[in-house]
Parts: sequence; C-alpha cells; structure tokens
Amino acid sequence: MKELKVVNKRSRIFVGNVQIANNFLTRLKGLLGSKNLSSFQGLLIKPCKQVHTIGMRYPISIWYVDKKLEIVKIIDDLEPYKISPYVQNSHLIIEFPSKWAEITGSKEGDLLDVYI
Repeated sequence: MKELKVVNKRSRIFVGNVQIANNFLTRLKGLLGSKNLSSFQGLLIKPCKQVHTIGMRYPISIWYVDKKLEIVKIIDDLEPYKISPYVQNSHLIIEFPSKWAEITGSKEGDLLDVYI
C-alpha cells in the first residue's frame, strides 16, 4: 500500500505516515486484523464519510477531512464495536492511534498537508 506523510499546517507538526485505502479491497479491510496502530502511523480512507470499529481490539482517533484538507470533525477515542457519525462534508477519514489529536495538538478547523 502507498504511504503518505501528513503535516498539520497550523502547527507545522508532522502528525504521521498514513497508508492509503482507496480501492474496494483496501477500504473493506481497513484496520481489521491489526493489533494496534503505532505512534505516527495511520490509515487514510478515501472516499469516506463514516467508519466502524466492529471487530477491532483497540480504540482509534478518527479525523474527518474535507476536499480542502481541512479537519471538519475529530472523534479522538472511538472505542471498539462502535459506528462513527456520518459526516456529509467529509471527503476522507484518517484513522490514527487513540487520542492522537490531543497528543499532536490537532483540532477541528486545522488544514493538513498530505504528500509523498
């Protein structure tokens, strides 16, 4: 899977490397079967407006991002076996380790830079 770097433009902080799930199989699998997410590791799901943690063993941080790469909503601790809200203006979702927004100081309204 292709990997990209994500930087918070406001704080200029590197928030992590993300693998891209942008086809049927990678989106279907997502993080299922993984034991955890390491620090500075995540999954970018595109397109995406909602996710679930059914079958997962650990909580995750969910960042809803629009087409301008602005964070429109953060759920920083989505527990296993939950379904996230549907966010209409979300273009993609980035999944990071639980509490990752708090750890990196990222917040709703921040713009992201995503690059190779």
